[in-house]
Amino acid sequence: MVAARTGIPAETLRVWERRYGFPKPARRPGGSRVFAEADIARLHGIAAALELGFRPGDVVGLTKAELDGLVARTKREAGVVAPPTAHDVDLETVVHALRGDDVVALRALLRNAAVTLGPRGFVTSLAQPLAVRVGELWAKGELDVRHEHLASACLTTQLRLLLGAFEDAEQLPVVVLTTLPGEPHTLGLDMVAVYLAARAASPRLLGPDTPPDQIAKAAAALHADAVGLHVSPVADFSRAARDTVDLLSLLPSQVELWLGGGGAERIHVQDARIRRPTTWSAVDDGVSALRSARAA
Repeated sequence: MVAARTGIPAETLRVWERRYGFPKPARRPGGSRVFAEADIARLHGIAAALELGFRPGDVVGLTKAELDGLVARTKREAGVVAPPTAHDVDLETVVHALRGDDVVALRALLRNAAVTLGPRGFVTSLAQPLAVRVGELWAKGELDVRHEHLASACLTTQLRLLLGAFEDAEQLPVVVLTTLPGEPHTLGLDMVAVYLAARAASPRLLGPDTPPDQIAKAAAALHADAVGLHVSPVADFSRAARDTVDLLSLLPSQVELWLGGGGAERIHVQDARIRRPTTWSAVDDGVSALRSARAA
C-alpha cells in the first residue's frame, strides 16, 4: 500500500490529486489505484521535503530530481552534512545547546530530529521529554525562565512546521484543541496536534484561554468528534472544574471531551463523555474509538 510505503495518508494523496494533479494513479477494473514506482519514488522525495518544513503547494509539483536537490540543499544549509545519527537527537545534547544559549545549534538539532524521527517520533521521543527535562532543570534552578521560554518557542516553531505538512488533509476524526480561561500554556496542544495529524486525524487548534461557550460553538461549527483541553499542573483546578462542567452542558451530546496535560487528573468531574488520554497510547485508543463511533 502506497500510504504505508511513503508515510503519506491515502486521504492526503487524494487531496493532492484533486488540487495539484499529482499523483495520478492508474485504475484497475475494480477501481483500485495502482501507483507507478517512479511516482512512489517522487512521493518519497515529497515526504522528505515536508519533513523539512516545506508546504505541499511548494513541493508536490516538483520532479524527483528537483526534490532531491531541494532536500540536499536544505540539509546542507541547515548544517546536516551526513544523515542524522542517534547523537543528533540525544536529549542532553539539545539541553546543552539550550544551556549555552546556542540558538543556531538548538534549531538545527530540532530540525535534524524531525527528519530522523518523523512527526510522531519527534513528539514522543524528543519534544515531550525535552519539555519535561527543561521543567525539571528550571525547578532545580539549573536553567532560567528565559531558557524555558526559548525551548518552548523553538519547539513550537518546529511543531508548527511539521503540522504544516498535513494542512491539506481533511481526515476523520476532527479534534478541537484549546485551553480553558486562565490557562495560557499551548506547547502541549501543539504536540498533540502533530501527533493527531500523523495518526490521520484532523486537529483544529483554537489557541489558549478560550471561554466554554466559544469552545462549544467551535466544536459545532467544525463538526468536531472531540474537544481536547490541555490542563497544566499549575492550573486553577477549581475554576477549571467549573468551566469543564459548563462546557459539557454546552457541547453537542455526541462530542467527547478529552482532558490532557499534567493537571488533567486533578479535574474531579465525572461524565461519560470525558476521556483522559494522559499517554500517547491512550491518544491512539481515543482516535480509534472516535473512528469506530463514526462508522457505527
